[in-house]
Amino acid sequence: MGFKETLKDEIKYKGLMIKEVAAKAGVSNSTFLSYIDSRAVLPNVITAVKIAQVLGVSVEYLVTGNNPDIKNSNSKEIKDLLFIIENLNDEKLKIAKTIIHAIADM
Repeated sequence: MGFKETLKDEIKYKGLMIKEVAAKAGVSNSTFLSYIDSRAVLPNVITAVKIAQVLGVSVEYLVTGNNPDIKNSNSKEIKDLLFIIENLNDEKLKIAKTIIHAIADM
């Protein structure tokens, strides 16, 4: 997976709008669209860093699709689980931690 695909997937995964990411990264909407449409233009390094920061990922991840923080072939499953966990309220998070620790100690 290349920059274009990873960027599109990450925007969708985070539930963001393209124009929102573009604005936060300080890039015009038309320029940003050139990164994800059929032109597949690559941004300069500074812009790539800004986009990565907005999305909370590394530039390496955007370019390669590989997340160096997740050392597992099931990274999609882990990413989905992390998304669920990040959106739990405090009470449910406490329950999830208890369950995870109990499973880990088996």
